[in-house]
Amino acid sequence: MSTWDKLLSLIKPYIPILLLSLFGSILQSAGTTLITLLVKRVVDNVFILKEEGEAVILTLAFLGSAILMQLGYFLATFTVIYVSEKIIKELREEIYEKLLYTTFNFFLKTSSGDLISRIVSDLESFKQVFSEYIPKLIREPFVALALFGVLIYRDWLLTLFILLFFPVMYLFTKYFSEKKKKYLKKQRENVSLLTEILSESFRGIENIKLYLSEERFIKHFKEFSEKFFQSSVKINFYVISNTAINYIFGYTVVSLLLLAGSIRILKGDISPGDFISFLTALFMIQKPIMEVQKAIMNLKGTAPLFDRIFMLLKLSKEKGGDKEFHKFIHEISFRDVKVRINGKEILTGITFTVKKGDKVGIRGHTGSGKSTFIRILPRLIDYKGNVFIDGTELREFSLNSLRKRIGFSTQEVFLFKGTVRDNLLIAKDDATEEEMLKALKLAKCDFILNSPYGLEYPIEERGINLSGGEKQRLALARIFLKNPEIVILDEATSALDPLTEEEVLRNLFTFFKDKTMFVVAHRESNLIFCNKIVEFENGKLKSITT
Repeated sequence: MSTWDKLLSLIKPYIPILLLSLFGSILQSAGTTLITLLVKRVVDNVFILKEEGEAVILTLAFLGSAILMQLGYFLATFTVIYVSEKIIKELREEIYEKLLYTTFNFFLKTSSGDLISRIVSDLESFKQVFSEYIPKLIREPFVALALFGVLIYRDWLLTLFILLFFPVMYLFTKYFSEKKKKYLKKQRENVSLLTEILSESFRGIENIKLYLSEERFIKHFKEFSEKFFQSSVKINFYVISNTAINYIFGYTVVSLLLLAGSIRILKGDISPGDFISFLTALFMIQKPIMEVQKAIMNLKGTAPLFDRIFMLLKLSKEKGGDKEFHKFIHEISFRDVKVRINGKEILTGITFTVKKGDKVGIRGHTGSGKSTFIRILPRLIDYKGNVFIDGTELREFSLNSLRKRIGFSTQEVFLFKGTVRDNLLIAKDDATEEEMLKALKLAKCDFILNSPYGLEYPIEERGINLSGGEKQRLALARIFLKNPEIVILDEATSALDPLTEEEVLRNLFTFFKDKTMFVVAHRESNLIFCNKIVEFENGKLKSITT
């Protein structure tokens, strides 16, 4: 589906509302036309013939026409803005849903800054297209056509003279829209980079201060800020240049018309009222023509913006099988498993078997492939080869049933703004208060249990009001609460003090004594309860000790 087809598909459900906008455009054009037609009677009958009775009638007619014009403007504009806000709301929700359901691999090769830029900045610009440019394309052509009718009616010869200049205006539009399109694409890319830098800076502010790296990051930020500045300046240069040239061109045409019209009045071909009415229509037609031209230029120029947004709408959903994973009974078998991410081979030739109830310790140097390996079982990472659970290939299980029975905790804890209760319920949405308190006790979350807030203990964004150890214990409380068939821990106790770590690990291995566990750790103390030790080196199995 092309960009424009997609745009039409977004607009299609709102055609009845847009028809109301169309009706408003017709009212506006009718009011505008009446004003230009009344000008002739004012000039000829009031100014020249001095007919006093006409003055009151024409004043009321002018007022009525103005009210009709503004009523039409309100209908034509507000209805389209309503539709644009509705479309942006739906797009925002659809994109967010697409992102949450797409593959984990997508996030490994796409920066968070770029995604945030598309959802926030690009969608705002997209809204401008709908709320500003689309209404003009619906409203202004009617006004322009109505006024064009007045021009032909008053003097077809002068109107024909004007039409000769239209091809020049078309060339201006084409040139400036191509220029805007080019630099808008660069600007969007730079916005993504700026968003990424800001995101990284705020996440790493502690380290930036500790390493006295403020100047380094400021310099880096300024470099990208300069690029953004340059592209923005060039976009505005071409937009403003286009407007200025259009006005110069327009006034040149008007000047020539004044000369031609004056000659025709002197010859007696038209009356002063006819010519003033013609000029009024001509002055009033400039705005709608220029607005249409500008809208077309902006629509063409913002094509890269549409592409960036629609790319996210095309994201595919994670694919699982149709078999339900009810219970782990016998064994998990890895057979010649390989993983390649962004063209780099991370794991290769992984073959071994894990029995139900095994406690598998996983060790190896940083970059050896440990963290990638443990992300295979919950299907976060795509792999080649085979992984069988009780004889069924992992890909055959539905993702919901598989992940429901796997508990996963890492050293990088995900906490969101809310309460402890909110953060626990993502592990088990129907958990009772008693179950949550028991999970907190097993995870040694005394800082919550001894707090007057209890389960309503407030959690700030990213858990910044908690220490690293407190965050890890709260994350482990989720594992206890979920009580899964398979438990995976990736340096999940790395921030705990030795005494607390020992107590938490003992609780984990006792509580899950009949369950299968995979424990990634650098400290040997984390692996003392494991009956099988698997060591990785350079993406391969170095040894298996039982």
